[in-house]
Amino acid sequence: MNVEIIIENNNWNSKEIEKLINDTTKAVFSYLKLQNDDIEISVLCTNDEEIRVLNKTYRGVDSSTNVLSFPMESDLEYDSFDYDEFDFNKDNSSDLDIENATSADYGCDCGKKCHCNDCSDFECGCHKKSSEDSCVLGCTAFAYETINRESKEQGKNFDDHMRHLVVHSVLHLLGYDHVENEEAEKMEDLEIKILQTLGVNNPYQEKE
Repeated sequence: MNVEIIIENNNWNSKEIEKLINDTTKAVFSYLKLQNDDIEISVLCTNDEEIRVLNKTYRGVDSSTNVLSFPMESDLEYDSFDYDEFDFNKDNSSDLDIENATSADYGCDCGKKCHCNDCSDFECGCHKKSSEDSCVLGCTAFAYETINRESKEQGKNFDDHMRHLVVHSVLHLLGYDHVENEEAEKMEDLEIKILQTLGVNNPYQEKE
């Protein structure tokens, strides 16, 4: 797995956050028993100001948020999205969907859950978003100030809250969503179980 991490804000502890993101991302794939050898994900660790710009540009929401997910697989096209900012090849930019996919099964045109070995097969639609032999899932962006504020307001450890958001965002890249109640329950249940493998308590406990 290749997780490209770009840190644009000095509030982030580079070494610690890189390890946290890598370990948490691997935990998601391990729990779901998905192949990850040739997976590529790009992560931007930034601030509220930059997240607000991304949120307004691609979602029409003029406010900051904790995390944004940009899955490569899409139903809509956002050709103006600048993949160069996330270290992606610009040739891949046309398949981005800022709204998270609704299917729980990640897959390209071939319909496979994990199709890394087929990415170079031009009979499969996966080649449209592959780089060499890799499957590019997409990218995520995190805002330090919002995450730090939320962790304090909710009485959570910053790292644990960040692990939850990483799990949440990676599941979005894999096609999970929470628009409908049934989808939300399934996604939350997965998040809880994956976080347990990392020693993190149920982040939704207060709802119960």
